[in-house]
Formats: sequence, C-alpha cells, structure tokens
Amino acid sequence: MKKLFNIGPSILIDDFSSLRITGPYALLSLGPNFATIKCANYTVETTGEDLVVDQLLDEVAVFSFSSITNIHVSKQRDDGNVYES
Repeated sequence: MKKLFNIGPSILIDDFSSLRITGPYALLSLGPNFATIKCANYTVETTGEDLVVDQLLDEVAVFSFSSITNIHVSKQRDDGNVYES
C-alpha cells in the first residue's frame, strides 16, 4: 500500500500507562517491564509494570503498562558533518 502522507515522528504518553510512537522508529530493546525505542534523534527508555505490546508496525508502536514508573528521554549528540581537508 502506498503512503499518502509523510508522518513526522511523535511520542505520546497517555494516562501514565501507555506509550505511542508514530513515525519512523527503531526498537532497541524489549523486556518484561521495559522498552527502549530510538525515534529521530532521541532515545526513549520506558519502564513500568505489566508491559503489553499492543501494536508493532512499521511506523506505529503502542506499549501499554498497568503503570509507567520511569521514562528517560535523551537526545543523541549530533556532531554535524565532518569534512577532511
């Protein structure tokens, strides 16, 4: 199926119990109570209780917890373009 619209990346936390990633992302690690996702230039580490993966598609991921206990968002360092002379 052809994409009609380009989706920019977004991260939505709903009711302190679900995490929704829209747009291009990479699932870095997944465990029984944590998920680590890279989206654009950011890495999102989420931990909580009773993780359930509701949806895991090309450009949409939805993770539900009974409660989220920790979220850490870090921006990846951008060194820019390196040119040699």
